[in-house]
Amino acid sequence: MNTMRTTQHTPKSTGRHIAFFNYPAHGHVNPTLPVVAELVARGHRVTYVVASHFADVVAATGAEVIAYESLVPKQWNTEAIPSKITGDHLAEAAIAHLREALEPLPEVERRLGDDRPELMVYDAFGYAAGRLLARTWKVPSVTLATTFVANETVNPYAKLAGTVEPPDPGHPALARYAELLRTTLDAHGLTGVSNEEFAGAPEERTVVFVPPEFQPGIESFDERHVFVGPCIGDRAHQGEWRPPTGERPVVLVALGSFGYENQAGFYRDALDALADLPWHVVMSLGGLVTPEDLGPLPPNVEARPWVPQLAVLEKASAFVSHAGMGSTMEALYHGVPPVVVPRTGEQELVAERVTELGLGRSVAPGEVTADRLRSAVLGLAVDGRAQRRVGRLARSLVERRGPALAADAIEARLEGP
Repeated sequence: MNTMRTTQHTPKSTGRHIAFFNYPAHGHVNPTLPVVAELVARGHRVTYVVASHFADVVAATGAEVIAYESLVPKQWNTEAIPSKITGDHLAEAAIAHLREALEPLPEVERRLGDDRPELMVYDAFGYAAGRLLARTWKVPSVTLATTFVANETVNPYAKLAGTVEPPDPGHPALARYAELLRTTLDAHGLTGVSNEEFAGAPEERTVVFVPPEFQPGIESFDERHVFVGPCIGDRAHQGEWRPPTGERPVVLVALGSFGYENQAGFYRDALDALADLPWHVVMSLGGLVTPEDLGPLPPNVEARPWVPQLAVLEKASAFVSHAGMGSTMEALYHGVPPVVVPRTGEQELVAERVTELGLGRSVAPGEVTADRLRSAVLGLAVDGRAQRRVGRLARSLVERRGPALAADAIEARLEGP
Protein backbone atom coordinates (compact mmCIF):
# COMPACT_ATOMS: atom_id res chain seq x y z
CA MET A 1 0.00 0.00 0.00
CA ASN A 2 1.39 3.37 -1.01
CA THR A 3 1.91 6.19 1.44
CA MET A 4 1.40 9.78 0.42
CA ARG A 5 4.36 12.10 -0.04
CA THR A 6 4.22 15.02 2.37
CA THR A 7 6.04 18.25 2.96
CA GLN A 8 8.25 18.77 5.97
CA HIS A 9 6.59 21.00 8.54
CA THR A 10 7.03 21.67 12.22
CA PRO A 11 3.67 20.95 13.87
CA LYS A 12 1.97 23.90 15.54
CA SER A 13 0.35 21.43 17.89
CA THR A 14 0.52 17.66 17.95
CA GLY A 15 -1.87 14.95 18.86
CA ARG A 16 -5.05 16.81 17.92
CA HIS A 17 -7.95 14.71 16.70
CA ILE A 18 -9.55 15.82 13.42
CA ALA A 19 -12.48 14.13 11.66
CA PHE A 20 -13.09 14.27 7.90
CA PHE A 21 -16.44 13.55 6.23
CA ASN A 22 -16.66 13.29 2.46
CA TYR A 23 -18.93 12.48 -0.45
CA PRO A 24 -18.10 9.25 -2.33
CA ALA A 25 -16.86 10.63 -5.65
CA HIS A 26 -13.28 10.83 -6.90
CA GLY A 27 -13.47 14.58 -7.48
CA HIS A 28 -14.33 15.09 -3.82
CA VAL A 29 -12.04 12.52 -2.20
CA ASN A 30 -8.88 12.95 -4.29
CA PRO A 31 -8.06 16.56 -3.27
CA THR A 32 -8.29 15.67 0.41
CA LEU A 33 -5.78 12.81 0.32
CA PRO A 34 -2.55 14.88 0.31
CA VAL A 35 -4.10 17.27 2.86
CA VAL A 36 -4.82 14.41 5.26
CA ALA A 37 -1.34 13.00 4.68
CA GLU A 38 0.10 16.42 5.50
CA LEU A 39 -1.89 16.65 8.74
CA VAL A 40 -0.81 13.16 9.76
CA ALA A 41 2.82 14.05 9.03
CA ARG A 42 2.45 17.07 11.30
CA GLY A 43 1.50 14.81 14.18
CA HIS A 44 -2.28 15.02 14.09
CA ARG A 45 -4.64 12.10 14.33
CA VAL A 46 -7.20 12.03 11.53
CA THR A 47 -10.37 9.94 11.49
CA TYR A 48 -11.85 9.85 7.99
CA VAL A 49 -15.46 8.81 7.34
CA VAL A 50 -15.79 7.51 3.80
CA ALA A 51 -17.58 4.94 1.66
CA SER A 52 -15.95 1.51 1.86
CA HIS A 53 -14.67 1.50 -1.73
CA PHE A 54 -12.45 4.48 -0.87
CA ALA A 55 -11.23 2.98 2.42
CA ASP A 56 -7.88 1.65 1.21
CA VAL A 57 -6.75 4.81 -0.54
CA VAL A 58 -7.74 6.92 2.47
CA ALA A 59 -5.99 4.55 4.88
CA ALA A 60 -2.81 4.95 2.81
CA THR A 61 -2.60 8.57 4.02
CA GLY A 62 -2.22 7.40 7.62
CA ALA A 63 -5.78 8.25 8.59
CA GLU A 64 -7.99 5.98 10.67
CA VAL A 65 -10.96 5.04 8.50
CA ILE A 66 -14.60 4.66 9.46
CA ALA A 67 -16.00 2.96 6.37
CA TYR A 68 -19.65 2.55 5.48
CA GLU A 69 -21.57 0.97 2.63
CA SER A 70 -22.58 3.70 0.23
CA LEU A 71 -26.13 4.11 -1.06
CA VAL A 72 -24.97 5.71 -4.33
CA PRO A 73 -23.20 4.01 -7.25
CA LYS A 74 -19.67 2.83 -6.56
CA GLN A 75 -18.79 3.68 -10.17
CA TRP A 76 -20.47 6.90 -11.21
CA ASN A 77 -19.31 6.49 -14.80
CA THR A 78 -21.80 3.66 -15.26
CA GLU A 79 -24.72 6.07 -14.66
CA ALA A 80 -25.52 8.52 -17.47
CA ILE A 81 -26.17 12.10 -16.37
CA PRO A 82 -29.04 13.33 -18.58
CA SER A 83 -28.26 16.02 -21.13
CA LYS A 84 -31.23 17.99 -19.76
CA ILE A 85 -31.64 18.17 -15.98
CA THR A 86 -35.26 18.46 -14.85
CA GLY A 87 -36.90 19.46 -11.59
CA ASP A 88 -37.60 15.79 -10.92
CA HIS A 89 -33.89 15.01 -11.20
CA LEU A 90 -33.02 17.76 -8.73
CA ALA A 91 -35.66 16.72 -6.20
CA GLU A 92 -34.63 13.06 -6.25
CA ALA A 93 -30.96 14.06 -6.04
CA ALA A 94 -31.62 16.13 -2.92
CA ILE A 95 -33.02 13.24 -0.90
CA ALA A 96 -30.39 10.83 -2.27
CA HIS A 97 -27.56 13.16 -1.19
CA LEU A 98 -29.03 13.62 2.29
CA ARG A 99 -29.52 9.90 2.81
CA GLU A 100 -25.95 9.26 1.70
CA ALA A 101 -24.53 11.90 4.03
CA LEU A 102 -26.46 10.55 7.01
CA GLU A 103 -25.83 6.85 6.30
CA PRO A 104 -22.62 6.61 8.40
CA LEU A 105 -24.03 8.66 11.29
CA PRO A 106 -24.94 5.80 13.71
CA GLU A 107 -21.54 4.11 13.29
CA VAL A 108 -19.67 7.41 13.67
CA GLU A 109 -21.55 8.17 16.88
CA ARG A 110 -20.79 4.70 18.18
CA ARG A 111 -17.09 4.94 17.35
CA LEU A 112 -16.49 8.56 18.27
CA GLY A 113 -19.04 9.22 20.99
CA ASP A 114 -16.39 8.72 23.68
CA ASP A 115 -13.50 9.78 21.45
CA ARG A 116 -14.74 13.07 20.10
CA PRO A 117 -12.69 14.94 17.52
CA GLU A 118 -11.59 18.49 18.24
CA LEU A 119 -12.45 19.62 14.72
CA MET A 120 -14.90 18.51 12.03
CA VAL A 121 -13.86 18.90 8.39
CA TYR A 122 -16.57 18.12 5.88
CA ASP A 123 -17.28 18.41 2.17
CA ALA A 124 -19.70 21.14 1.15
CA PHE A 125 -21.68 18.61 -0.90
CA GLY A 126 -21.84 15.81 1.68
CA TYR A 127 -21.91 18.01 4.77
CA ALA A 128 -24.87 16.76 6.80
CA ALA A 129 -23.30 14.29 9.26
CA GLY A 130 -20.21 16.40 9.91
CA ARG A 131 -22.16 19.61 10.44
CA LEU A 132 -24.70 17.84 12.63
CA LEU A 133 -22.06 16.40 14.94
CA ALA A 134 -20.13 19.66 15.03
CA ARG A 135 -23.29 21.39 16.30
CA THR A 136 -24.27 18.57 18.63
CA TRP A 137 -20.80 18.11 20.13
CA LYS A 138 -20.02 21.83 20.03
CA VAL A 139 -16.71 21.57 18.19
CA PRO A 140 -15.43 23.91 15.44
CA SER A 141 -15.68 22.97 11.80
CA VAL A 142 -14.16 23.58 8.37
CA THR A 143 -15.93 23.13 5.05
CA LEU A 144 -14.17 21.85 1.94
CA ALA A 145 -15.27 23.21 -1.44
CA THR A 146 -14.18 21.50 -4.64
CA THR A 147 -15.49 24.16 -7.01
CA PHE A 148 -16.48 27.85 -7.18
CA VAL A 149 -17.86 29.38 -4.00
CA ALA A 150 -20.30 32.22 -3.41
CA ASN A 151 -20.59 34.91 -0.77
CA GLU A 152 -22.89 37.80 0.08
CA THR A 153 -21.94 39.79 -3.02
CA VAL A 154 -20.65 37.26 -5.59
CA ASN A 155 -22.51 34.18 -6.77
CA PRO A 156 -21.12 32.54 -9.91
CA TYR A 157 -24.17 30.28 -10.04
CA ALA A 158 -26.69 33.10 -10.34
CA LYS A 159 -26.33 33.12 -14.12
CA LEU A 160 -27.64 29.56 -14.21
CA ALA A 161 -31.02 30.72 -12.90
CA GLY A 162 -33.64 30.01 -15.52
CA THR A 163 -31.47 27.53 -17.38
CA VAL A 164 -32.49 24.60 -15.17
CA GLU A 165 -36.06 23.73 -14.31
CA PRO A 166 -36.54 24.07 -10.53
CA PRO A 167 -38.25 21.24 -8.68
CA ASP A 168 -41.90 21.58 -7.75
CA PRO A 169 -41.97 22.72 -4.08
CA GLY A 170 -44.58 20.04 -3.47
CA HIS A 171 -42.49 17.25 -4.96
CA PRO A 172 -42.72 14.06 -2.83
CA ALA A 173 -38.92 13.73 -2.77
CA LEU A 174 -38.57 17.19 -1.24
CA ALA A 175 -41.15 16.24 1.39
CA ARG A 176 -39.11 13.15 2.25
CA TYR A 177 -35.98 15.31 2.42
CA ALA A 178 -37.60 17.77 4.80
CA GLU A 179 -38.98 14.99 7.02
CA LEU A 180 -35.67 13.12 7.22
CA LEU A 181 -33.66 16.22 8.05
CA ARG A 182 -36.20 17.43 10.62
CA THR A 183 -36.36 14.06 12.33
CA THR A 184 -32.57 13.81 12.46
CA LEU A 185 -32.10 17.30 13.86
CA ASP A 186 -34.74 16.72 16.51
CA ALA A 187 -33.19 13.39 17.52
CA HIS A 188 -29.90 15.20 18.15
CA GLY A 189 -31.33 17.96 20.30
CA LEU A 190 -31.37 20.63 17.57
CA THR A 191 -35.08 21.28 17.80
CA GLY A 192 -34.58 25.04 17.65
CA VAL A 193 -32.69 24.89 14.35
CA SER A 194 -34.81 25.00 11.21
CA ASN A 195 -33.99 22.89 8.18
CA GLU A 196 -33.15 26.05 6.26
CA GLU A 197 -30.86 27.36 8.99
CA PHE A 198 -29.02 24.05 9.17
CA ALA A 199 -28.58 23.68 5.40
CA GLY A 200 -27.58 27.30 4.84
CA ALA A 201 -25.48 27.87 7.93
CA PRO A 202 -22.44 30.08 7.18
CA GLU A 203 -19.06 28.61 7.98
CA GLU A 204 -16.23 30.29 9.85
CA ARG A 205 -13.72 28.71 7.47
CA THR A 206 -14.00 27.19 4.00
CA VAL A 207 -11.00 25.65 2.28
CA VAL A 208 -11.47 25.95 -1.49
CA PHE A 209 -9.61 23.67 -3.91
CA VAL A 210 -9.64 26.46 -6.50
CA PRO A 211 -6.83 29.03 -6.79
CA PRO A 212 -7.61 32.73 -6.32
CA GLU A 213 -6.72 33.39 -9.97
CA PHE A 214 -9.61 31.18 -11.09
CA GLN A 215 -12.35 32.19 -8.60
CA PRO A 216 -14.70 34.88 -10.00
CA GLY A 217 -14.96 37.95 -7.78
CA ILE A 218 -11.99 36.92 -5.65
CA GLU A 219 -11.55 40.46 -4.32
CA SER A 220 -14.86 40.21 -2.44
CA PHE A 221 -13.84 37.22 -0.29
CA ASP A 222 -12.37 37.61 3.18
CA GLU A 223 -10.43 35.30 5.51
CA ARG A 224 -13.41 32.96 5.87
CA HIS A 225 -12.41 31.46 2.51
CA VAL A 226 -8.93 30.08 1.93
CA PHE A 227 -8.23 29.43 -1.76
CA VAL A 228 -5.56 26.73 -1.72
CA GLY A 229 -5.88 25.61 -5.33
CA PRO A 230 -5.56 22.02 -6.55
CA CYS A 231 -4.08 19.58 -4.08
CA ILE A 232 -2.14 17.03 -6.08
CA GLY A 233 -0.59 14.11 -4.26
CA ASP A 234 0.89 10.71 -4.97
CA ARG A 235 -1.64 8.59 -6.87
CA ALA A 236 0.57 5.64 -7.55
CA HIS A 237 -2.33 3.49 -6.33
CA GLN A 238 -4.11 4.31 -9.60
CA GLY A 239 -1.52 2.48 -11.62
CA GLU A 240 1.11 3.44 -14.15
CA TRP A 241 0.98 4.79 -17.67
CA ARG A 242 3.94 5.15 -19.96
CA PRO A 243 3.95 7.08 -23.23
CA PRO A 244 4.83 5.19 -26.39
CA THR A 245 8.29 5.49 -27.80
CA GLY A 246 8.80 8.16 -30.42
CA GLU A 247 8.22 11.89 -30.70
CA ARG A 248 4.44 12.03 -31.09
CA PRO A 249 2.76 14.52 -28.74
CA VAL A 250 0.09 13.06 -26.47
CA VAL A 251 -3.55 14.15 -26.33
CA LEU A 252 -5.82 12.84 -23.55
CA VAL A 253 -9.58 12.56 -24.08
CA ALA A 254 -11.57 11.97 -20.87
CA LEU A 255 -14.90 12.86 -19.28
CA GLY A 256 -13.88 12.35 -15.66
CA SER A 257 -15.41 9.87 -13.24
CA PHE A 258 -19.05 10.49 -14.22
CA GLY A 259 -21.04 9.19 -17.16
CA TYR A 260 -23.13 11.26 -19.55
CA GLU A 261 -25.80 10.73 -22.16
CA ASN A 262 -24.53 10.43 -25.74
CA GLN A 263 -21.05 9.56 -24.44
CA ALA A 264 -20.31 7.13 -27.28
CA GLY A 265 -21.07 9.81 -29.84
CA PHE A 266 -18.62 12.18 -28.16
CA TYR A 267 -15.80 9.63 -28.27
CA ARG A 268 -16.54 8.79 -31.92
CA ASP A 269 -16.28 12.49 -32.78
CA ALA A 270 -13.02 12.75 -30.85
CA LEU A 271 -11.67 9.69 -32.63
CA ASP A 272 -12.58 11.13 -36.03
CA ALA A 273 -11.00 14.44 -35.03
CA LEU A 274 -7.70 13.15 -33.71
CA ALA A 275 -6.90 9.66 -34.97
CA ASP A 276 -5.32 10.77 -38.25
CA LEU A 277 -3.12 13.44 -36.65
CA PRO A 278 0.56 12.77 -35.88
CA TRP A 279 -0.36 12.51 -32.18
CA HIS A 280 -0.72 9.67 -29.72
CA VAL A 281 -4.35 9.64 -28.58
CA VAL A 282 -5.28 8.32 -25.11
CA MET A 283 -9.00 7.82 -24.45
CA SER A 284 -10.41 7.17 -20.98
CA LEU A 285 -13.84 5.80 -21.89
CA GLY A 286 -15.57 5.25 -18.55
CA GLY A 287 -18.21 2.60 -17.96
CA LEU A 288 -20.72 3.45 -20.69
CA VAL A 289 -18.49 3.04 -23.76
CA THR A 290 -16.21 0.18 -24.81
CA PRO A 291 -13.38 0.19 -27.34
CA GLU A 292 -15.56 -2.03 -29.51
CA ASP A 293 -18.14 0.79 -29.70
CA LEU A 294 -15.54 2.86 -31.53
CA GLY A 295 -14.68 0.28 -34.16
CA PRO A 296 -11.14 -0.63 -35.27
CA LEU A 297 -8.55 1.65 -33.67
CA PRO A 298 -5.38 2.80 -35.42
CA PRO A 299 -2.08 2.07 -33.68
CA ASN A 300 -1.70 5.64 -32.40
CA VAL A 301 -4.94 5.39 -30.38
CA GLU A 302 -5.30 3.62 -27.05
CA ALA A 303 -8.76 3.37 -25.51
CA ARG A 304 -9.37 1.96 -22.04
CA PRO A 305 -12.20 2.09 -19.51
CA TRP A 306 -9.93 4.17 -17.28
CA VAL A 307 -6.39 5.58 -17.25
CA PRO A 308 -4.39 7.18 -14.41
CA GLN A 309 -5.14 10.75 -15.43
CA LEU A 310 -2.29 12.49 -13.63
CA ALA A 311 0.26 10.13 -15.15
CA VAL A 312 -1.03 10.93 -18.64
CA LEU A 313 -1.27 14.68 -18.02
CA GLU A 314 2.38 14.72 -16.95
CA LYS A 315 3.25 13.82 -20.57
CA ALA A 316 0.31 15.38 -22.43
CA SER A 317 0.36 18.36 -24.76
CA ALA A 318 -3.44 18.58 -25.08
CA PHE A 319 -6.51 17.55 -23.10
CA VAL A 320 -10.09 17.25 -24.34
CA SER A 321 -12.35 17.15 -21.28
CA HIS A 322 -15.76 17.93 -19.83
CA ALA A 323 -14.80 21.05 -17.81
CA GLY A 324 -15.11 19.27 -14.48
CA MET A 325 -13.34 21.43 -11.92
CA GLY A 326 -11.09 18.61 -10.73
CA SER A 327 -9.94 17.66 -14.22
CA THR A 328 -9.52 21.30 -15.21
CA MET A 329 -7.37 22.04 -12.17
CA GLU A 330 -5.26 18.93 -12.81
CA ALA A 331 -4.68 20.00 -16.42
CA LEU A 332 -3.69 23.55 -15.46
CA TYR A 333 -1.45 22.28 -12.66
CA HIS A 334 0.44 20.24 -15.26
CA GLY A 335 0.55 23.13 -17.72
CA VAL A 336 -1.84 21.56 -20.26
CA PRO A 337 -4.32 24.00 -21.87
CA PRO A 338 -7.70 22.21 -22.01
CA VAL A 339 -10.31 21.99 -24.74
CA VAL A 340 -13.53 21.68 -22.76
CA VAL A 341 -16.97 20.34 -23.73
CA PRO A 342 -19.16 21.12 -20.69
CA ARG A 343 -22.08 18.82 -19.90
CA THR A 344 -23.67 20.41 -16.80
CA GLY A 345 -24.42 23.92 -15.60
CA GLU A 346 -21.46 23.99 -13.23
CA GLN A 347 -19.20 22.75 -16.00
CA GLU A 348 -20.45 25.55 -18.23
CA LEU A 349 -19.26 28.03 -15.60
CA VAL A 350 -15.84 26.38 -15.50
CA ALA A 351 -15.65 26.41 -19.30
CA GLU A 352 -16.60 30.08 -19.36
CA ARG A 353 -13.85 30.89 -16.88
CA VAL A 354 -11.29 28.89 -18.88
CA THR A 355 -12.03 30.91 -22.00
CA GLU A 356 -12.43 34.22 -20.15
CA LEU A 357 -8.91 33.87 -18.75
CA GLY A 358 -7.52 32.74 -22.10
CA LEU A 359 -6.41 29.36 -20.75
CA GLY A 360 -8.17 27.08 -23.22
CA ARG A 361 -11.03 26.71 -25.66
CA SER A 362 -14.63 25.57 -25.27
CA VAL A 363 -16.99 23.71 -27.58
CA ALA A 364 -20.70 23.51 -26.71
CA PRO A 365 -22.01 19.91 -26.56
CA GLY A 366 -24.60 20.60 -29.26
CA GLU A 367 -21.89 21.96 -31.55
CA VAL A 368 -19.42 19.10 -31.23
CA THR A 369 -18.15 17.79 -34.54
CA ALA A 370 -14.88 16.18 -35.50
CA ASP A 371 -13.88 19.34 -37.37
CA ARG A 372 -14.60 21.61 -34.40
CA LEU A 373 -12.67 19.41 -31.97
CA ARG A 374 -9.71 19.11 -34.33
CA SER A 375 -9.67 22.86 -34.91
CA ALA A 376 -9.79 23.57 -31.16
CA VAL A 377 -6.98 21.14 -30.33
CA LEU A 378 -4.68 22.24 -33.15
CA GLY A 379 -5.44 25.91 -32.67
CA LEU A 380 -4.66 25.74 -28.97
CA ALA A 381 -1.44 23.84 -29.64
CA VAL A 382 -0.04 26.83 -31.59
CA ASP A 383 -1.63 29.55 -29.43
CA GLY A 384 1.48 30.97 -27.79
CA ARG A 385 -0.41 33.41 -25.58
CA ALA A 386 -2.61 30.67 -24.11
CA GLN A 387 0.42 28.44 -23.62
CA ARG A 388 2.26 31.19 -21.73
CA ARG A 389 -0.77 31.98 -19.56
CA VAL A 390 -1.19 28.33 -18.63
CA GLY A 391 2.54 28.02 -17.95
CA ARG A 392 2.47 30.98 -15.55
CA LEU A 393 -0.59 29.63 -13.77
CA ALA A 394 0.95 26.14 -13.51
CA ARG A 395 4.03 27.58 -11.81
CA SER A 396 1.81 29.53 -9.42
CA LEU A 397 -0.22 26.43 -8.54
CA VAL A 398 2.89 24.39 -7.79
CA GLU A 399 4.40 27.19 -5.71
CA ARG A 400 1.22 27.52 -3.63
CA ARG A 401 1.86 24.08 -2.11
CA GLY A 402 -1.87 23.47 -1.83
CA PRO A 403 -1.80 20.56 0.64
CA ALA A 404 0.41 22.48 3.09
CA LEU A 405 -1.72 25.62 2.71
CA ALA A 406 -4.89 23.63 3.35
CA ALA A 407 -3.34 21.98 6.41
CA ASP A 408 -2.33 25.42 7.70
CA ALA A 409 -5.93 26.62 7.40
CA ILE A 410 -7.26 23.57 9.20
CA GLU A 411 -4.70 23.88 11.98
CA ALA A 412 -5.56 27.55 12.40
CA ARG A 413 -9.21 26.62 12.98
CA LEU A 414 -8.08 24.32 15.80
CA GLU A 415 -6.55 27.32 17.51
CA GLY A 416 -9.58 29.58 17.24
CA PRO A 417 -11.87 31.48 14.87
